[in-house]
Amino acid sequence: MSKVRTEPLSAKMHFAFKERCKQVKPPSSNTPIKEGQPIVFLWAIVKYTIAKLRGNHSLPSPPGPDQLPFLGAALQVDANSPWLTYAQWAAKYGDIVSCRFFDKQVVILNSERVADDLLERRSRIYSDRAEVSTIILSGWDFDFAFDRYGNDWRLHRRLFQQSFREQKVPDYQSTQRIAAHRLLINIGNNPAGNLWGLLSLCASSAILSTVYGYDVNTLEDPLFTINDKALETGSPLLTHEKSIIIDTFPFVKYLPIWFPGTSIVREILVAKHWSQLYVDFPYNFTMEKMRSNPTFPCALSETIRSSEESGQNIPEYNLKKFAATAFVGGAETSSSVLQTLIVVLLQNPGVQKRAQDDIRAVVGSNRLPTFEDRSLLPYIDAVIREAMRWSPVTPLGIPHFSVEDDVYEGYFIPKGTTLTANTWSMSRDPRRYPEPDTFRPERFLTKDGELNSDDVRFTFGWGRRVCPGRYSAFAAIWMAVASMLTAYTFERAQDDNGIEIEPIIEWSIGASRKPKPLPLRVVPRFSQSKLEQMVNDAHHD
Repeated sequence: MSKVRTEPLSAKMHFAFKERCKQVKPPSSNTPIKEGQPIVFLWAIVKYTIAKLRGNHSLPSPPGPDQLPFLGAALQVDANSPWLTYAQWAAKYGDIVSCRFFDKQVVILNSERVADDLLERRSRIYSDRAEVSTIILSGWDFDFAFDRYGNDWRLHRRLFQQSFREQKVPDYQSTQRIAAHRLLINIGNNPAGNLWGLLSLCASSAILSTVYGYDVNTLEDPLFTINDKALETGSPLLTHEKSIIIDTFPFVKYLPIWFPGTSIVREILVAKHWSQLYVDFPYNFTMEKMRSNPTFPCALSETIRSSEESGQNIPEYNLKKFAATAFVGGAETSSSVLQTLIVVLLQNPGVQKRAQDDIRAVVGSNRLPTFEDRSLLPYIDAVIREAMRWSPVTPLGIPHFSVEDDVYEGYFIPKGTTLTANTWSMSRDPRRYPEPDTFRPERFLTKDGELNSDDVRFTFGWGRRVCPGRYSAFAAIWMAVASMLTAYTFERAQDDNGIEIEPIIEWSIGASRKPKPLPLRVVPRFSQSKLEQMVNDAHHD
């Protein structure tokens, strides 16, 4: 891949963004959707009867909690943090647990062994996805990670693999380095209260440059605003637990949104507004650049040129899905890990000091780390792995779906079962990770101080659905972390008497889990002028 050149937003595109936001506003509570007259109780009875008939089989289902008629275990699950409920069930019932949410059969996999057996070794049966109504209705089906297993998914996966396979990672290192160094300058020029936004900006900048050739520099950039709003409104809707009501009672989406109990529909309509902008805005930017410069370099443009040269005609719909999936996957995962790292550094100053000492020993005090230094800094990788274990970005991953009946360890798993890999339980397995709630990067080092073989693979998915962008994402995170720890120390906020304030950690709710901003101090390790010189020197090497 040729060197990616990024460009800022043109005045024309900036104006178009403002006009679009004026014209397409999130819906008001008076906006009608459709009218319908569902027969609620008949529908419920029919669905429940079908579920019961499906459950008739000579072999038992995996063990699980007591079920209520029709509701199943729906009322027993913490809707905000279902992985915690599932972990409690695992302690009581074992590594494989089954339950029913209304008419839906769910099997929860609480150990890496069971997930490997089913999702890896029997991937032919378990590579499908269940349709989640809130994903489709909110426009988040642009992310092909949610696609059913079939030809469209294979096409998107192939396009993604061509651009983000492990061998392509070095092609994007210069872009990732630029984003990390821009983060350093932005941190120095902004109050500590902006740090969360700057970390998200860094993650978004790296992937936007790579995928679309779009250069985003400030928190005020229109596309960063779109990214922030799309994730804020869409992420809470992307779980099976959130979609239970509409999946079970599809007629709810036809009720007027002023009707009691339809708040979920209002949330969906707002999310769809931002998801459409999320997909269309950067894609249109790249298309505009390619019209004036057919050789404009980025992953999307190279995919288009490659397909044309090979005689393929990839529809715009598929190109948008490929690019938008890369955008959301890189931006959301990386920003979540970076924000989690700040939290654990505040809680564990000894970890921060060791990491900084290691960096100083390798790079000295007059330059910034490079990717060539990575093999000499295993502790930085260990810190990142431990952050991903300590707080998995997606505690439940994306559920799989069985396409035929199966039997596992004497238990019957019927066709049409949703299988959820409880990454949270795996990350808290005391047999593998003693004192699992303690942040301890040394778990990932050998006695000789080298990285061990545990690469927290369970945080990246399973089987044919494993995240294909994991190598590029991890590289971008490494560069940002090594650069930040070189230039800054992150300390707890202090009260008026100079006493450190114990940080209170709160977490966002949704398909992904990330910490909310908290008060802190950012202490420079160099003067701003020296840091700027180090950045300039790094870009002229």
